[in-house]
Amino acid sequence: MGRKRENVLLPYAIGTFGLQAIISFAAGFQAEFLNKMYVSLDPNILTGAALILFASRLLSSLLDPVIGVWIDRTGRSGVNLFQRVRRGILPLAVLTLLLFVYIPFDRFGGRWAIYAYVTLTSVLWSVAMSLAEIPTQSMISYLSKNDTGCKRLAAVTNIAKSAAQLAPSLLVTVIMLTVDAVRGAGNTGDGAYYLINAAVITAMGAAFMWLLTRAKPEGVKETKVDREQASAGLGEMLSDLRRNRNVMIVFLINVLGFARSMSNTILLQANGALIGKVTLFGSVFDTTTNATWLPYLLGNVSAAAALFLVPAINKRLREKKTYILFSVLDFVFSMAAYFFYISQGADSPMRYGNGAMYMIMTFSFIGSFLMGVNAFIPLAMTAEISREESAKKGVSYSSGPFAVLTMSVKLGTALSTFVGLLIVSGAGYNQLVYAAGNIPAGVQNTVMAAFMLIPGISTLVSAVPALFYKAPADASDGVISPETA
Repeated sequence: MGRKRENVLLPYAIGTFGLQAIISFAAGFQAEFLNKMYVSLDPNILTGAALILFASRLLSSLLDPVIGVWIDRTGRSGVNLFQRVRRGILPLAVLTLLLFVYIPFDRFGGRWAIYAYVTLTSVLWSVAMSLAEIPTQSMISYLSKNDTGCKRLAAVTNIAKSAAQLAPSLLVTVIMLTVDAVRGAGNTGDGAYYLINAAVITAMGAAFMWLLTRAKPEGVKETKVDREQASAGLGEMLSDLRRNRNVMIVFLINVLGFARSMSNTILLQANGALIGKVTLFGSVFDTTTNATWLPYLLGNVSAAAALFLVPAINKRLREKKTYILFSVLDFVFSMAAYFFYISQGADSPMRYGNGAMYMIMTFSFIGSFLMGVNAFIPLAMTAEISREESAKKGVSYSSGPFAVLTMSVKLGTALSTFVGLLIVSGAGYNQLVYAAGNIPAGVQNTVMAAFMLIPGISTLVSAVPALFYKAPADASDGVISPETA
């Protein structure tokens, strides 16, 4: 990879971070926004939100291969992808803001008007997100002309995504504290807080995405793809699922292991049930408002450590053994953590406040490391599958396996959000319950099941198809490690 192409490494990381920060903020805070702002109109708002968000995310996952084929048919090249990212910035930014605009629906149609508006904006946002995300991810093959360059960009992408998952929670706290310092504490309503946060984070993310589109390296030329070849993309993806056992295994690993990311959903949507308010440095912080970042803190540290340690372990054990080992360990830890929690009495310090926060942070620290295996193994498996298919076909081939990987990740995320919100809502928890105080131990136990028990079981179940994964005979080390970046 020449110097001009190497120079795009940092802009690509910044652009990916910006995009993923917008996606993480919207995905993480939309349900919380609906719960806080509209629970008085509909106490079951979380159930409605779960259905709407699941439908919109499902649509996004199903549209991905279609959008990919459309990009191919209209000239998928390095220049074309930069243009598409640039064109996608404004729609994504505007729709993200619309997700967090408070409208007094008690005066304009009631709860059905809420759901109509949220459905429309969520579906449009999901489409805008795919239109920005797919060309951004597809740039890797055009910005790198050799395997080493691809590994560097892929490694940077993983690190940028991990950082972007934490960034919104940290930024929300900083933004809220800044607003209070300027306007005075108590002078800003919840609706204004959400819109200000959405505006600041979206503006930052959009600016970073724009920097990426301005950093196009020399040597990336416009090339047209044969229409017949491009239109085969979706068909090839479906064919891969039918005929290639390893592709199906990667798909099942992500879908069956959907609940892995449920822990993050619970940490954000149900902090009030498990932690509530804490006292730090002589000040009171509320994990449902200005301290949403606290429960994530240690978990993100261990997830970052996993970026480096899991690949090193995988070099010795290989993909199948590494995935199964970590899945079993995560299941054992999750079971132990859950039963420890439910054994605590209703008045236990582990049920509320600082004691609960330290316990949740410990659970998150260990669990995030063990679940870190999923950031690498399906990707490494897919890389092996792609190399094997390329060798068989005699041409570079990756669209089918990687399209399946992307779709399965989004399907898993959609299921995770859907099931997590349904459990929280079914447990009887919402913003009104939190405001009233005295969360029943039964409600806490159910929320803890969604935080630890179900993700642990899901992870173990996802290891079953991994038992049948057969690494290609000529597979070299397929691990994408940050060490190569």
